[in-house]
Amino acid sequence: MLEEPPSIVHDVSVAAAVGRRTLPQRLCAAFTQALGAQRAALSFLPCVERWRLLHATDEPALRGEAAQFTLGDGPSVSAALRMRPVHVRDLRSAPCRAGSPLHEGLTDVRQVLALPMYVQRAPVGVICLYYTVRTEVTDAHIAEAQHAAGLALDALLRWRPVHGSDECDCPVWTTDTRAARWERIHRAAGYLAAREDCPVAEALSMLQAAGARDGLSLLDVSDALLQPRDALAHDVPVPREDGPAPALSGPGACAPAR
Repeated sequence: MLEEPPSIVHDVSVAAAVGRRTLPQRLCAAFTQALGAQRAALSFLPCVERWRLLHATDEPALRGEAAQFTLGDGPSVSAALRMRPVHVRDLRSAPCRAGSPLHEGLTDVRQVLALPMYVQRAPVGVICLYYTVRTEVTDAHIAEAQHAAGLALDALLRWRPVHGSDECDCPVWTTDTRAARWERIHRAAGYLAAREDCPVAEALSMLQAAGARDGLSLLDVSDALLQPRDALAHDVPVPREDGPAPALSGPGACAPAR
């Protein structure tokens, strides 16, 4: 069991003070060490339609984060969209969306803790911790870790204009298949947000709720809304370039936000 109270706030504060160009790496190290995780990934959403991996501690952490944002499903995506921590105590028994390979791609991971970073009601990023051995993470640890995630975001927002430009030596997925799939999710959210006159983050949550209800990934729900091609999506209207948005119906649709 981790020590009480965790030292994560202190460790993140130190990382922020000395990080400079290595801030993402230092933040991941601080969270893993203080919270007893074996690996971590730090993702950033400079705008909702772009997913940027700032750092992963190793190749399995990178693959885990890539799988989640490719599918539009998993603890990191849920934490970012819901803007609250997501702790999966047993990944092997966690429910998966239809066709989701997340568990299969993380065969040695026992549990996952995803900590969102957000400003007001807009998701900005997420820190995902991967545990390969059983570790008792309490509600007190999670609360303290979420506090530390807020400090990490403050540091990243100061760091990014100086060290986080597009020219920095960080993996940025904006043109390959992973990013293209996330872009499709965002386009569907933008269409739904325009129809419901709500923020894009809220529309993303609505799409995710529809997927949870129907056993579909966020990507599946988005594709059904944008490009219906099978029986499941026949009742979901296709967004048009001009004219009023048609009413949503069918298994891929969401009820209007109230």
